[in-house]
Amino acid sequence: MATTQGELLVLILSNGMPFGDLSAIIDGLKTSSKSIGSHKRRELYWQAYTDLSSKVAGMDGAANCFLMYRLGSDGEGEVELAELTKRQRGLVGGGCEVLGHKIKPADDPTSKNWCLAFCEDEAPRALEDLMAGEPCIYLTAEGVYVATRYKRALCKGLSGPLKTLKDVEKVVSELAPEKPLKSVSFLANDPPARNSYNVFLAGPSNLGPDLPPMIGHVATTSTSEIYDYFCHRRNSYLIAEAGKLIAQLQTDVAKNQTPIISAGSTKEATIAYKNALMKRVYVHESMKKFVDRVRSDGQVEIFVIAGDVTDSDFGRFGSLVFELFYRVDLTTLG
Repeated sequence: MATTQGELLVLILSNGMPFGDLSAIIDGLKTSSKSIGSHKRRELYWQAYTDLSSKVAGMDGAANCFLMYRLGSDGEGEVELAELTKRQRGLVGGGCEVLGHKIKPADDPTSKNWCLAFCEDEAPRALEDLMAGEPCIYLTAEGVYVATRYKRALCKGLSGPLKTLKDVEKVVSELAPEKPLKSVSFLANDPPARNSYNVFLAGPSNLGPDLPPMIGHVATTSTSEIYDYFCHRRNSYLIAEAGKLIAQLQTDVAKNQTPIISAGSTKEATIAYKNALMKRVYVHESMKKFVDRVRSDGQVEIFVIAGDVTDSDFGRFGSLVFELFYRVDLTTLG
């Protein structure tokens, strides 16, 4: 997929829908945009859907693609059509369940072809999740799922709720990549492995208080709330891991050693990054420019922490902590 820059306003994912039907659906979305709150936003989305409709009008065949509308810094809109890869077609065509309101042709509501449409703040969140969302592993009465917010795959069927801790631990102990955990990644075959925060029960259960720390429990069956719970577990884990680095920093300082950890200084982070000294970094989501740069380069292991962190050591130390490859006084490299 191209890396066109600009604010993503509209994202449409089409699973084999004929371009003519897709054009009609976009026209319907254009009409519904009249209900958007402010006049300025209504005008903006009216233009977006007009341009999207013009892009697909007259195209023949099946639309297996992402269709995006971005607004550049100059205020000009740009439409991008990105064909789905063979892997992506396989996933949206049945390899996994894509979650959300599927829009089907008005004259064929039973069609196997559909599209999903996201706009405003949901559009970039959906694209990020579809392309790079970290999967969780959850167990319900029906089976074991690998899922992100907008994708999930049933990996193993279960005959009913797991009733004892022993039952849960047995099922979890047998979960491994490909056996039976599936990949829902749009980029590569990358099935998840169990870790300290990504496995939990979902749905009603009396086992919650008895579960070990590495197995969580959320009572809901809502797929969105399930993923919210996973994000909370991951965030808590990352804050704790960042706290361990800060404790190591404090130990080094107390021993009068040159620390191998640095915290709170964006200047030192920039120096370490530019000099290829940074091994891994924990950073708050608010530092978006730094996060985007590190993710784009792909040279440093990065962990992004979300939400309110003021009551944690991570928050008190500037919401930024990183480990170096070796001990060095970064102030001498500025």
